[in-house]
Amino acid sequence: MDYDLDAIDMDVLNEAHSLLSKRWPEMVGGYIEDSEMYIDNIKNGFLNDDKDAIASNAHPLKSSSNALGIISIGEIAKKVEYDTKDAIDNGGDIMYLQELIPLMGEALELAKQKLEATLVTY
Repeated sequence: MDYDLDAIDMDVLNEAHSLLSKRWPEMVGGYIEDSEMYIDNIKNGFLNDDKDAIASNAHPLKSSSNALGIISIGEIAKKVEYDTKDAIDNGGDIMYLQELIPLMGEALELAKQKLEATLVTY
């Protein structure tokens, strides 16, 4: 599956920005910090063959990304979460998902630029 690493739903992002108003800079900083941690934890999950760690970090990465309209990361994290949970329940190899880790990192770098641009108004 091909992913548009720069995909952001600007309507969702702008709505979140409006709703959070004065807390927006804190939200952006927290999202970036948490996303980097989740991606690192997913990476470590692969290194340690820990499917539970992979799925349990992909889930909040997916949810928080979707809440901000960061479609690219949300879609990739969803694939990692669902395929990993399926492998936990039914057995199977998930090593093919490792190729998605660099894509999550690239998508986060692109999202950071757009998120940081929203902070200019503060």
